[in-house]
Amino acid sequence: MTTLYRIGLLLTACIMAAAPAAADDFYQGKRITLVVGFNPGGGIDTAGRLIAKHLGRFIPGNPGITVQNMEGAGGVVAANFVNRAAPDGLTLGIPGRSWFIVGAVKNPAAKFDPATMTYVGSSGVMNSALWMRPDSGIASFAQLLAAKEKVVLGALNATSQDSMAPALLARNGVPVRVIRGYNSSAKVLLAIEQGEVPGIFHIVDGFAKRPDLIENKVVVPILQTQPMFPGLPLLRDVIRVSDRPLANLVLAGEEFGVLLAGPPGIPADRGALLRQAFTTMSDDKDYQADLARMDVPRGTPLAGDTIASMMRTLVETTTADIAAAYERLKE
Repeated sequence: MTTLYRIGLLLTACIMAAAPAAADDFYQGKRITLVVGFNPGGGIDTAGRLIAKHLGRFIPGNPGITVQNMEGAGGVVAANFVNRAAPDGLTLGIPGRSWFIVGAVKNPAAKFDPATMTYVGSSGVMNSALWMRPDSGIASFAQLLAAKEKVVLGALNATSQDSMAPALLARNGVPVRVIRGYNSSAKVLLAIEQGEVPGIFHIVDGFAKRPDLIENKVVVPILQTQPMFPGLPLLRDVIRVSDRPLANLVLAGEEFGVLLAGPPGIPADRGALLRQAFTTMSDDKDYQADLARMDVPRGTPLAGDTIASMMRTLVETTTADIAAAYERLKE
């Protein structure tokens, strides 16, 4: 072995040994900006502020985290901003629930490729259900199919899942129609309670602040997206097999959960620190206690590398035909 070769090996070993230390030292004395894609006070903002409160405790160097609200276009404005931020690990974002779908279908409003962004972690898979007032005469999916007129469901806007999932059902012959324009899920639940509309397609944990509606059977679930309620049919089983790839896109918002993401190109060592911090935080008792206290929906957390793989698959399988069908569901 030559002297130069020995020197080369020694230098390589020194660099490899120094790399983790450099990553560990990076966040010392620094501050992370966490861009939230919705107004203060809502569910996404609450989830973001809880992460801002706890995540820094698990990042070496314990950086401070400042929340910056940047609402618009269902989180797309925030996602565009995060995508073009410096890839130094100091700008992260929680744009919302379905912002990345806008990129997957290659909508011109999305100035980002969701397959190339850096994913730190996610709140995880949620279960949604079609909830109906049983006194409307519909207390099962079979009764819904037998309805002689279209059944009205409340929803936020054209791109929200409470509108898109019913539109997918309607595409498959289920007699439902959506009234959009409610500015919060709480307003839809109030409209159901008051009898203004008989149902909603909504995440189960979305009733955390109104458990009385379920406990008192003001609403009952008749269809679900995940096998949580025994005996209830699954959405994927009541649509055409040919529409299941479209369902994957429609339901991606709940199956990916609320994503914590950064711009493409964050150095691997910093990305690894952030991912590990998120995973550790997710199991932390103080963080879990705050989630329960604030009634934030909780799924099974997903690791950043898992999300990255899922996102690449989603983007690769979203063909032009599926994207076009998805856009038609908004009409």
